[in-house]
Amino acid sequence: MRASALSSTELEAVIDLSPPLRGESIDLRALISHRTATQSSASVESVADLFKNSAANFVAVLEGNSLRGMCSRQETAALLGGRYGFAVWARKPTGEHLCQNETRIEVGTPISDVLRIVFARPKQNFYDDVILIDERGQFLGFITTETLFKVQNALLLTNIRDLEERDREILAKNEQMETDLRMATELQQALMPSTYPSFPAGADEKHSALHFYHHYLPASLMGGDFFHIARLSDETAGICICDVMGHGVRAALVTAMLRALIETHGAEARDPGFLLGHLNQEFIAILKQTGTLVFSTVLYCVIDVGRRVARFARAGHPTPLHARRAAGEVQSIASAQGGSGPALGLIANVSFQTSQIELAPGDFLLFFTDGVTEAEGASDQFGVTGLQNSVRSNLHQPTAALLDAVIRDVSVFSGSNRFVDDVCLVAAELANG
Repeated sequence: MRASALSSTELEAVIDLSPPLRGESIDLRALISHRTATQSSASVESVADLFKNSAANFVAVLEGNSLRGMCSRQETAALLGGRYGFAVWARKPTGEHLCQNETRIEVGTPISDVLRIVFARPKQNFYDDVILIDERGQFLGFITTETLFKVQNALLLTNIRDLEERDREILAKNEQMETDLRMATELQQALMPSTYPSFPAGADEKHSALHFYHHYLPASLMGGDFFHIARLSDETAGICICDVMGHGVRAALVTAMLRALIETHGAEARDPGFLLGHLNQEFIAILKQTGTLVFSTVLYCVIDVGRRVARFARAGHPTPLHARRAAGEVQSIASAQGGSGPALGLIANVSFQTSQIELAPGDFLLFFTDGVTEAEGASDQFGVTGLQNSVRSNLHQPTAALLDAVIRDVSVFSGSNRFVDDVCLVAAELANG
């Protein structure tokens, strides 16, 4: 009994091995290269004739319709080699000379498992054909190792193509995200004050009764530190500085939201404690809708130029420094009893106390975020003491240059020009005379 072998042209018509080829779409029947078979009672000589008249290297050996195994061209030729071998074995039934190692694969086996099994075979039978059987164990045909190599290569090429396509998609998405991030960064920077109000309104910068300076260094493209300066009247200025938990896009969005809330509640801005209470309530209401824990430390200060008084309230934010040039002193401002409430967004219905300090001509207040004081050195942090010392040692310089010097001192202390957290310094200086 013999089934004719399929030619390579016929095989290509059965299954297209050009990418894209998906493993789940492969029917193992379509990979059959030939169905050459014989009965186990057939002589070894007749099997040798089968090999002689076909290109097959393996023949299935059947017992009726049941599969017993297979025999190979190489082993059959070796058995009949020479006059002695032919004389002894030619008439023997081929069922007595089956291959010792064979690979049977059931038709429903995933191609990935087939490849794993076949390519894990020992070298002595690595290139043997694979016997394909149905669910009942009946012989369906042979799949050559060469065909499986082609399938594996087609699957690999498909995987490579898929990876390249995903890389292109990821690259396009990354480029879009970078574009969006650059735009968001530009928008955030646009929200930062580029010019400062003068006091009184219309006065040129040189003759303003109050001068402002700042230094802002985000740890990433978008920062969580933020400050805002507003003219409340010809004699009063409102200064807000905040530090949102974390940094990056989420923190930047929260800073934009806080600025909008501050501007919305401008009527309450003259009373710093009252303003922070309003901000906290609205901030919590918004965050409750998102189900996300976000908080922000905030300091709001109102400076009355005419009375030379500064009033401020804090929501978990560091106390500002008071620099008195005339006396050469720099110190942290003492807050009122209970002067620091919790950060905004943590506890509802909290009251924030307002503290007050008197200013002298030439004095300035330095507001800062913890990116400065928590900068890590070899064994400790820069700290408020380090900041005080830096400001004190640079009091002889103009305020803008003093802020630059403070940043240099922090960089030297930490041994790096890069900060792990956002850094924000804001100085409000009362003019001399």
